[in-house]
Amino acid sequence: MKVRILASIIIILTAASASASTKSTVVIDTPTAYTIARGTYQISLLGYDNGGVELKTFIGLHDHFFLGVSMDVQNAIGQDAPKPNVPGVIARLKFTDGWPALPLSISIGYDSFYIGSAGRKENPNNEINKMIYGPYLVFTSPIYLLYDEQFVSYGVRMPTQPDYVPEDTSYFVAIDIPMGESFRFKYEMERIYYNLRDSDEWLFNFGIRYSYLDQLGIEFDLLVQPDVRPNRILRIEYHNEF
Repeated sequence: MKVRILASIIIILTAASASASTKSTVVIDTPTAYTIARGTYQISLLGYDNGGVELKTFIGLHDHFFLGVSMDVQNAIGQDAPKPNVPGVIARLKFTDGWPALPLSISIGYDSFYIGSAGRKENPNNEINKMIYGPYLVFTSPIYLLYDEQFVSYGVRMPTQPDYVPEDTSYFVAIDIPMGESFRFKYEMERIYYNLRDSDEWLFNFGIRYSYLDQLGIEFDLLVQPDVRPNRILRIEYHNEF
């Protein structure tokens, strides 16, 4: 376990070179502090293991604020009966993009946690209300390694829906590495509990993304938990303006 954590830190601190690119609103399964411009919208459709489908869409009501909805359906594709979950509201408010000497963006938001089974909690009172949602605080800053720009994000989030569970408050840290005009490499660690317990439940995620004209993105991700089969993710994302 210590070797895995050390390797993760090395990946984050010694990332490969990249070219400047559009700022992303998410890394893989964790948020960034960036928002979208007023009068624009973003649609994200992803498929995960066992035919699950998640849709997130939001609009920029202000350059520093967006609002949208998240919907998840288990077994949407395949022979098993689909199991929809209650849609949830998502939002993000950016306080600042920092200062010339410290370009640190700071945001708070509300969103779903984790993709797939890790993001659901059995709810005996309502079987379609299982998605984990809650508030988060996130910081994102560009870094410059080998004369190119990368983006590092880190923050904390607390589950409040369907149950308020403060002891499951968790940290995350991620890096987004543009590679040329079209590709990005992504890496993140998430579900790191505030007291560093249950290290076997931490997630180590990898992703590669192809973007076309900064409007259409296609991404393949792996969500890796120790001793658990990786969750394979295919994401299609579209961004445009009204």
